[in-house]
Amino acid sequence: MPSLDVEGYPMAYAEMAYAEAGQGAPLLLVHGTLGDQRSFAPQMEPLGAAWHVIALSMRHCWPGGWQEGGDFTIDRHVADLAGFIRGLGAGKVRLLGHSRGGHIAFRLAERHPELLDALVLAEPGGELDASLGGAPAGGR
Repeated sequence: MPSLDVEGYPMAYAEMAYAEAGQGAPLLLVHGTLGDQRSFAPQMEPLGAAWHVIALSMRHCWPGGWQEGGDFTIDRHVADLAGFIRGLGAGKVRLLGHSRGGHIAFRLAERHPELLDALVLAEPGGELDASLGGAPAGGR
């Protein structure tokens, strides 16, 4: 299984691209809290017909193991994702994030817009906070 070293951590990924169609900027897929790169297995082949698709496993997720410590955070994952994109050396990417991966993708777009060509958020999770323009709906 391929991996890319990001700050000393081997970030595992799966990829699929057909020779002609899967050229250009990668389409990078980021999973939710309870997932990993395998979450996108059913989509890899169909998406690979048009793009160079890469499904990433975030830190602490399969095939990596859970490591005690306080770095299962949005900030850590955003930094890892930015490092992974830079490590690809492919320029800007198309980024799709699902659930918690959607929040990570959103924060990456907010902090590193120069890394993105396009952004898709599928059921993004995350905490509403002051950086998103105020208090959560219904909050007082």
